[in-house]
Amino acid sequence: MQRRFLVMVAPWVLALVVGFPLLWIEFRVITQAPQWHARESLLEESLEIMRRTLDSLQHDISFLRDLSTQIPRMDASSDSPIARLFVSFANSTETFDTVRWIDQLGNERLRVDVKDGIQTLAAQDDLHDLRNEAYFKRGMDLPPGGILFSEIALNLGRDAVEGPVQPIMRVATPFCEGEDCEGVLVINYRASRILSRLNLLAERQGLKVYLVNAAGYWLHGPTPDQSWGWQRGAPSESSMAKTHPLLWQAMQQNEGGRHQDASGDWAYRHLKLDPTTSVDRETPTPLVSELGLTVLVQGDAGLTGQARLRWEIALIGMMILVLVVALRYASHTVSSLIDEARQSRELQSANRALSEANDNLQRVQADLARAERLSSLGLMVAGVAHELNTPLGSANLSLSTLKQSIGTLRARIQSGLKRSDLDSFIDNANTAAELTQAAVIRAAGLVQRFKQVAVDRTAMERRAFDLAEVILDADPRLRKWDEGNPIGLRLELQEGLQMVSYPGPLEQAVSNLLVNALIHAFRGRETGTITLQAKADGPKHVLVRVIDDGNGIDKDHLSRIFDPFFTTSRHEGGTGLGLHIVSQLVAEVLGGTLEAENIVTPRWGTGARFTMRLPREAPMQVVAQAED
Repeated sequence: MQRRFLVMVAPWVLALVVGFPLLWIEFRVITQAPQWHARESLLEESLEIMRRTLDSLQHDISFLRDLSTQIPRMDASSDSPIARLFVSFANSTETFDTVRWIDQLGNERLRVDVKDGIQTLAAQDDLHDLRNEAYFKRGMDLPPGGILFSEIALNLGRDAVEGPVQPIMRVATPFCEGEDCEGVLVINYRASRILSRLNLLAERQGLKVYLVNAAGYWLHGPTPDQSWGWQRGAPSESSMAKTHPLLWQAMQQNEGGRHQDASGDWAYRHLKLDPTTSVDRETPTPLVSELGLTVLVQGDAGLTGQARLRWEIALIGMMILVLVVALRYASHTVSSLIDEARQSRELQSANRALSEANDNLQRVQADLARAERLSSLGLMVAGVAHELNTPLGSANLSLSTLKQSIGTLRARIQSGLKRSDLDSFIDNANTAAELTQAAVIRAAGLVQRFKQVAVDRTAMERRAFDLAEVILDADPRLRKWDEGNPIGLRLELQEGLQMVSYPGPLEQAVSNLLVNALIHAFRGRETGTITLQAKADGPKHVLVRVIDDGNGIDKDHLSRIFDPFFTTSRHEGGTGLGLHIVSQLVAEVLGGTLEAENIVTPRWGTGARFTMRLPREAPMQVVAQAED
């Protein structure tokens, strides 16, 4: 009883000790999953916005470069074609701050300034010497067609940050015609536009998006003081290594991932660009990026904590409820086990008596089964003997008559043979031979039917075929039914049912059922209809039915029609083997089932239906090798 009690209580203890901690951990993961999914989805959208923006800038500067090489450039005055091109290009979008052409010596040849939506072509006296600018040097080092993206930084004027704050990213490309480079084209892109788009996207989702450069400084940080700190005179205090050291360490080790600390839950990923791209889908363009950006998405840890707290309270309540139920169950189990032990002792004696009675019953059933098998074998032998006895008896009688005729002929030869005696002998001998031949043919037919009962497998071929075609080949009459036959035929054969089975046995089964219906179904009636159906029964089986609206099957005979030698027309030459052969073929060769039933038909009110349910792929049969 103690062991049983421990077995019954163990699942409850296991649920409390192991199940609830695992469930606790799983619920914590589940409550955090939607928030992490939202952060990473926003992170991917932000990166995609930045990639599309850079791709657009790449196409813009390539477009300006290609057009500039196709017009005269000696004159860069305000009315020159090159100046009008630069002004028109700057006017095409509101995202450019400056568009300039710097010659190979570092001198500005042409500059268009954009302020408050107004494009202004800089005067010749206002052009600068930019040979010491890093973006000029890096641009001149690019191969023809190459494009440079500089880091995003605040615009500097005379070594100080210009006001108002305007983040700028410079896009540069060599200005070349053939192998000769005439300088560098530079576009100052207002990066505040992309920062605004990222902020707007984050606000809609209740999250925050930040940007950090490769040195760990905030371009757009959690606080205004941290943003652009390295250009505002507070580099050490504003770096991520100072404000978020663990997060910065994780970012150095992985290109993207998740991080949790006291400041919140973070998802981050580095912006990666393909070093070679294709502007016109044909010519590879070298791409140099100095951006070094990492996009971070921060979620409020408090929201996740609130959701987790609700689940934790619910789980604690559930655990207390399960504990109470377990204690009540344990108490009830103890009392039940005591009662069960008492009843068990009472039932043990009764069980021993029942066990002895069951052993006796099994012995009697085994004796009955053995007697039934012997009886079935005796009936089979008796049936074979009965069926062969008639033709063999006829043959024996004919041969005896022929033997007597031969004796008579021999006596007449000794006494004097007449023509009439010889003619009489020939007639008698011919009659006896015909009777003997008919008897032998009938006996051979019976032997052939007995052989079919044994299911001869030496002539079977398993192959793929169309079910409808094999059914039509089962009997020549199925393809062209005699219009004068009072029994009509209706074919309902589904097309395209492919099988891998034994077409020979299947044709024989259909033919036997058709002949059985023609012989037995319509006795006493002048008209009727036989319906032959074939249709799918699921993906792996088919149904083949032979239906008639005849007299039906006598209820007393319905359970015996598949027994060997059972027939209601023995006086008409029936052997009782036709349906038995069909049953054997369907079960042992085709691997299916055969059922017979009476049905109600609209015309006559009665009828019979034989249904074969066959697998589309018959089981493999072990074919014996025929001996010579």
